[in-house]
Order: sequence, then C-alpha cells, then structure tokens
Amino acid sequence: MQVNPNIFRGYDLRGLVDVDLDPAIVEHIGRAYGSYLSARGIRQAVVGHDCRQTSQAYSDALIKGMRWCGINVTDIGLTLIGTFYWSQHHLNIRGGVFVTASHNPSEYNGFKFAADLSETLVTDGMQELRDRVLNEDYLPSPTQGDLASLDINPIYFDEIIRRFPGVRGLKVLVDPSHATAGAIVPQLLRRFGLEVVEKHCDIQPSFPLGTPDPTEKSVASRLAAEVVEAGADVGFTYDADGDRVGIVDEKGQIIWNDVLLAIFAIDVLAHHPGAKIMYNTLCSKAVSETILKNGGIPYMWRTGHSFLKKKNQEVKAAFIGELSGHFFFSADFYNHDDGIYSTMRLLDYLVRTRQTLSLAVDSLPKYISSPEVKVGCPDDLKVNLMADISQVLKTDYPQAEIVDDERAGDGVRLELSDSMFVVRYSQNGPYLTIKFEAKTQDQYDNLKNYINRLLHRFSQVDWTFGANLESLD
Repeated sequence: MQVNPNIFRGYDLRGLVDVDLDPAIVEHIGRAYGSYLSARGIRQAVVGHDCRQTSQAYSDALIKGMRWCGINVTDIGLTLIGTFYWSQHHLNIRGGVFVTASHNPSEYNGFKFAADLSETLVTDGMQELRDRVLNEDYLPSPTQGDLASLDINPIYFDEIIRRFPGVRGLKVLVDPSHATAGAIVPQLLRRFGLEVVEKHCDIQPSFPLGTPDPTEKSVASRLAAEVVEAGADVGFTYDADGDRVGIVDEKGQIIWNDVLLAIFAIDVLAHHPGAKIMYNTLCSKAVSETILKNGGIPYMWRTGHSFLKKKNQEVKAAFIGELSGHFFFSADFYNHDDGIYSTMRLLDYLVRTRQTLSLAVDSLPKYISSPEVKVGCPDDLKVNLMADISQVLKTDYPQAEIVDDERAGDGVRLELSDSMFVVRYSQNGPYLTIKFEAKTQDQYDNLKNYINRLLHRFSQVDWTFGANLESLD
C-alpha cells in the first residue's frame, strides 16, 4: 500500500487529510491494527473519535478494516480520549483506537492505538503497523467481526460523580476553542450543580479560533480575560481530544501546567506519603522542589505520554505529569491521562482545602517561566540537531548538568541552580519545543537572549512558523 511512512510517529499516527490520509488508506490502517491485535490473541476493540471533520468517516473506515480481520468492535462515537481509555477498563477490552490528531491543526487527523488497558503503542508497535501497511501484511478472518454501538459518556459521568461527591459551590468557565470538550465537559459540571459559563463550546471542526492547544499563550490569554469578565473561580481549556487541560485562576493569571503539576503533587503526596512523582523534562524546577518539600521522590523522564505510561510500569509512580497538560493519577484512577478527571481533581482540591487557585499557586516556589515555544525544524534534521545543541551547551556551560541521556529522550536539558533550559524535537510534527525559566528577571532575560543566539546558529531551525516565538524576542 502506498502511504507516507512518516505519518507513523513515536506514539501515534498523524497526517494531512486528503494528502496522507483518506478512507481507503485508513481502512488499510484498520487491517494492520486488526492484524496486530489478532497476532496477540486479542479479538475485541473499542473505537472512539474527536470532533474533526473527517473523524467520523475515518472511524467508520478503520472499523471496516478491523472487522475484516475478525475483530469485534464496540463503537463509542464522539467522546474524549480519557473516556475512551476508561471504557476499556469498564468493558474489559484490551484493544482500541481513538481517532484524533490531538493538538495538530484542523487539516490533520490521526490515531492513537491501544496496546492494552491504559497503554498505547509506542515505537516498536508503531513500526509494526507501518510495516504491515506498506507490505499489506494482514491477517484476514473467514468471518467478519461484530459491531456494537454504546453511548459511554453517561456511564462515565456516573463514575466521576461517585468519585468526587464534595465538589460544589464553584463558578467554572469552560472554553475548549470549539473542540470536542465543549459537547461534554459542561454537561458533567452541571450534574455537580456547579455554575458553568460556556465560551466557544459549540463544535466547529475548522477550529476558527485556531488549534485548540492549552499551551498556546493566545489561548490561555483569551481564557484569562473571559474568567475575569465572568467573575469565575477558575477557567479551563482543552485540546481537541480532551486529554490535556489548561487553566487560569480567579484573577486571570495563567497557570502553566508544570505549576498545576506541582499542586497535584502536593495533593497526591497527602494521600500517598513518600510516593514517587514522575514528570517530564520540560517541567519547572519548582516541580522537583515541591515534591521534595512534601516528602515525595521526584523522577524525571522523557516527554511523551506513552513513554511516561510505559516507564511507569517499572517506576510505579503514584502520579505523572507533563508540562503539556497530560496528567496521570495512576494510584487513584488509572495509568492514563484524562482531562475530565484532572479537571475534577483540581476542583475537588480547591473545595477540600478551602482556598482559591491563586492562593494554592502562591505557596509554590517562584520562577519566571516562558510558555512552550515552538519553532520549525524538518523531520529529517531535528534528531541530529539535538546532539549538536548538547555539545554547544557542554562547552558554554561547563559547570552545569546537561541532561541528554534516556531521561531526555528526544532532547537536552540544561540544569543550573537557579534556572533551566530545555529543547526537544516533537514526535508529532516538524518542530522543536523550547522551555526556559529563571529566578530573577535579569537571569531570565540573559537566558532568553542566549537561547535566541544559540538557535540562530543552526540553519536547520525554520523561523517561518511556530508558536509563542515572541517569547524569544
């Protein structure tokens, strides 16, 4: 089958609609994944999808290919990916695919493939799918798999309500940028009796406000203004499939997700004293400092929700968090990310501790932090660029700790006593992600200027596109 092999990425598949993907190609992907399951003795799978224009059609094509392999499919339709993962546990079905391109623009779509309960395919599994598609190496079945439909959202709501009986009395603003969460999250919050202010909750697959991405400063700034205008206690935004959240406090202050991670770490350690807390290399130094202060064990690992989930099978951390807004309450819920559970966990924490979000943030170590800056870099050049940058950092900062081993995975982290800088290449697109912070404004500005000069040394860096690039000016 002729297909762009680059759409098979580190922990999911993403491609351009009508260029890399169409229903015929997706049906072949369904056959490949169905064969992957059959080869492992798995005969059942759950399929769900986000709100993108092609997600329903791709879901249908995928299901057709899987059933050709004899896989019995339960179609749960439009939902959020955390609910999809939860449905696997609820139905005890190890196989599953969610149709989404997550935070990619509207012209993209893709798939996240389950390898087991709360576990997704990573590098080796994705390579197997790619090879099966390219070689049309499928395992047909003499009988077609069955198809059943299930509205999973009300069942999932009942579970969440049971877990958070004390959440009440808050005014919550929800702005999911016209993405999937708008059709789901306000419904749930109102079942708690909360006052809900909806902004841009109607689904528009073209994403007229731009890509729903909680790490985008423009998204967070819009949310902040809306919260202040509405007088809400907290504001939430989500990405297109709803596994990631973004928040602002009642004063309209943007709370980046490594700060939220630190708040969650305090809450988790209160319930699980001395536990390990895992976080990715893009996170603030405030995270490790908070974990240590609260008696926990900090454990830094490479970016990528599937890599973190996989590593936690060994580490057994009670909680995992990423700067991007993926949170895994592994000891209390399941070992997967779920934006709705994260939403309710924060609301529950604020109610239980009787404090505003701004007060909770004020108790944490203070750093001046950049947003996630993204800048272009071709897929075939970005990997080798990391080694070049690492070498320059080791020369320019001989006394610093340079993390460029398996903990960094796909990037490098410069660790200083009062500041840090991370650059990594994305597993999902042709770009780099940069994050930096410092204790004082002078240190922050000096580090920002250094990073600007550093990246301009490399012709591989494409400054014609990106996100939050003004943060390096």
